[in-house]
Amino acid sequence: MEAENKKLDQFTKEVIQDAGLASPSVDFLANVMAEVSKEKTAIKVYKPLINKVGWLIIVALFLIFSFVLTRFSLGFSILGDWDLSSLMIKKHEMKIDIPVTYAYCFFFLLVFVIIQVNIISKRFSRSLEN
Repeated sequence: MEAENKKLDQFTKEVIQDAGLASPSVDFLANVMAEVSKEKTAIKVYKPLINKVGWLIIVALFLIFSFVLTRFSLGFSILGDWDLSSLMIKKHEMKIDIPVTYAYCFFFLLVFVIIQVNIISKRFSRSLEN
C-alpha cells in the first residue's frame, strides 16, 4: 500500500511538472470585474406611498371641508343639534382666544413630531443604503 502511494505521488508530480503553470489571459482582470459588476444588487429607491402633491391635495381638501362645515349651514346636520354656523367668525371681530396651555401643547407637539420625523427618515435612509 505504501509503495502504491509513492508511485501515485511520483506520477502526480510528473504530470504537474509536465503540464506547467497556466498563465491567465491578458484581459483576465477585466473579465472578472465585468462578471462581478453584473452581479451587483439593485439599489432600492425610496418611493413614498403618498407623494408631496398627494399630501397637498389631502391638506387642501381637509381645509376646504373644514371651511365649508364651519361657514355654511345646510339646514340639516349629521351632528344633531350642533349648529356649525355659530362657529363663524364675524368680519369685524377677529378675536381668537387660545388658552396658553393649548398653545404650549400644540407647540411642543409640533416640535416632537418634527424631531421624530427627522429621526425616522434618517433611519429609513440608512436602512436603504445598507
